[in-house]
Amino acid sequence: MANITTPIPNVVARKKSVQDHIDELPVWADGTKLPSAPMTGMQWLIWSLAAAGKFFEGYVVFMTGVALPLFSRQFQIGAFEHGVIGAASLFGILIGAVTLGGLSDRFGRKPMFVAEMIIFVAFLAALCFATNYIQVVIFLFGLGLALGCDYPTAHMIISENIPSSKRGKLVLGAFAFQAVGALAGTAVGFFVLSVLPDLSAWRWMFASAIIPAVLVTLGRFYIVESANWLSARGDIDKAEREAKRLLVRKPQYPSDIKLAPPRAKKQPKPARALRPCSIAKTGAPRSWRPSPGSCKTWEPMASAFSLPPSSPRRSAAVPTTRAASPM
Repeated sequence: MANITTPIPNVVARKKSVQDHIDELPVWADGTKLPSAPMTGMQWLIWSLAAAGKFFEGYVVFMTGVALPLFSRQFQIGAFEHGVIGAASLFGILIGAVTLGGLSDRFGRKPMFVAEMIIFVAFLAALCFATNYIQVVIFLFGLGLALGCDYPTAHMIISENIPSSKRGKLVLGAFAFQAVGALAGTAVGFFVLSVLPDLSAWRWMFASAIIPAVLVTLGRFYIVESANWLSARGDIDKAEREAKRLLVRKPQYPSDIKLAPPRAKKQPKPARALRPCSIAKTGAPRSWRPSPGSCKTWEPMASAFSLPPSSPRRSAAVPTTRAASPM
């Protein structure tokens, strides 16, 4: 890559959006552009940490299935309790994705990316010391809550930090790690049961994920905040600093990052005053219907009961009062 240079800048540099800088292509010395923007180390780190969250989801859910007979014998539970334990983490994922996923729009991508993994580690450690059926259900639900929050956050943090040409396959690749985690959880559960054929083996199964989860949590502290999110909020200076950290390359390109200010939001149109309604004048009998639109009054319907062509059309004017005949 030593003979790759950046395009010759214009005399007056045009400020670009964050995605324009992420998608910028280097060129060879003869002016030939590369077909796609190479990924930086920070971009690969972000993708790996997001894929790890999907891995833990498959790991915990499928390991619960392996540990379910051990829960049954240790806590003396029946078929209904089996179903509750099996559904606890999945129900937590549903609630977390629906209710907590939008918090990253308010607090930022990185804070939520870190917080959800801290919650995951806390509930995972607590599950290893659960002493009854109720605690197992609560801690599994908490695990699912953290993993559900990771669903939209991981999707957004990948999409906003990688080149658009690679976005689709990398997002799908990260979510495919659910299957990898499912295979790993089943294999680890089988291995633990083989080494420790005891009722307490389920505790060691879940404990096997604590150290990897702690490492992933620490790694998430070192990623950059989404420059797209910062730019949308109007924090241009910080967005430029985070974009420069994201796009560290050798040789460096783009040579300078100057972001365009966010687009002003469209002002809502002023409410239109209601038009005064008038009763249409017509010779039709007074069969009434509501007038269209926002008008609240009524107007006569002319078409439904019109007089036959041979009949003389009545005057639309107000009829005069007939003079009284002499007695």
